[in-house]
Amino acid sequence: MLPKRSRLKINRAQQFKWRDKKQIYTPLFKLVFHYSRNSPKPRIGFIVPGRIKGAVKRNRIRRLLTEAVKERINKFPPDIEAILIANTEVEKATYEDVITWINKIISKIHIPNE
Repeated sequence: MLPKRSRLKINRAQQFKWRDKKQIYTPLFKLVFHYSRNSPKPRIGFIVPGRIKGAVKRNRIRRLLTEAVKERINKFPPDIEAILIANTEVEKATYEDVITWINKIISKIHIPNE
């Protein structure tokens, strides 16, 4: 589990209010993020859709994503709020696959010019 200060409470209406949101797609998941001035630490939330049948599978995927992000939370920009939305392909993925894609998306996130 992520530290409390790094967890993003996901409110669907809140995500739609993100005017400057950006998305990065991978075969395993989609990252939707924006920069928030009032968030000194990166805050990340997770969504595993009901298309993935079985609560056990969904919880396993959520734990897998959480652990991969937890190890790399300090590599995310400090003022980012992000949501990782799992894809059905993540069911077949290993921990190493998830880590590889997390590292790739971290390198694609840019800090906006002020």
